[in-house]
Amino acid sequence: MICREQDEAFVIVKQHEHGRVAGEFAAAFRLDEVPGGHRREEVLWAVANHDRGWIDLDETPFWNDAEGAPYSFIDFPVVPKLTFYRRGLNEIEEVTAYGALLCSKHFERLIAVSGEDSPELTAYLEEEEQRRARIRRELEQRRPIGEAELYYDARLLQFCDDLSLYLALNEPGSPKAAEHPWWKDGFSGSEEFGFTSGRAITAEWRNEHELVLDPFPFAGSVQVAVTQRRVLKQEIAAKGIARAYAKAPEERIAITVTGPEESDEGAVR
Repeated sequence: MICREQDEAFVIVKQHEHGRVAGEFAAAFRLDEVPGGHRREEVLWAVANHDRGWIDLDETPFWNDAEGAPYSFIDFPVVPKLTFYRRGLNEIEEVTAYGALLCSKHFERLIAVSGEDSPELTAYLEEEEQRRARIRRELEQRRPIGEAELYYDARLLQFCDDLSLYLALNEPGSPKAAEHPWWKDGFSGSEEFGFTSGRAITAEWRNEHELVLDPFPFAGSVQVAVTQRRVLKQEIAAKGIARAYAKAPEERIAITVTGPEESDEGAVR
């Protein structure tokens, strides 16, 4: 689950829904620096499905008594989280070994950033290092991986993941001063894309349905719809988180991502 708190409710977005939106961003990303021989379809599928391990887990939220809020991907207990990481990577590898390599490396980066440490986490990291080494050996026999290709794809996954999370963790239309602290200095790593001239991509809401990115990373403005549930705190207190979540209606929030000088006209869907 991805959660953000309001005065009277928790807004909840499923992890796989966030992944779907990330996949739409990846499909719309500018192509001017894509390496030759690129595995485009595999990469797009992997970006859209990178959090598929959470599908079953996110059907019912769990309550974190210590925080007085639903557990999210940020504070979910490590051992079960790793179980679903493995499950998702196994499912991805069944479709695309290269995608599993990419997503495994992505999760390793997220774990490093989190600062978490435990014996179970150490064992997971060792297993995934072995998975990536095996996949590379297998792919080298059929279609070698270019380092520029892998580097580009890792940056693409990281950026699209971050941008999709941005939509879920920030209140649409909120001022820059209220932005989630993860993105105060822009999207980490985005300055490495050639078109940015070394500048980190930053985001700012123009209104509740329009987000402006600068430098702009897409071929044209992009329209997405994020499915979420707004679960009232009074309903949680009365019924518990599971029943309150099940009764909360789904909402589809339409958002257009544009550049500083763009408008809704000619949006990429």
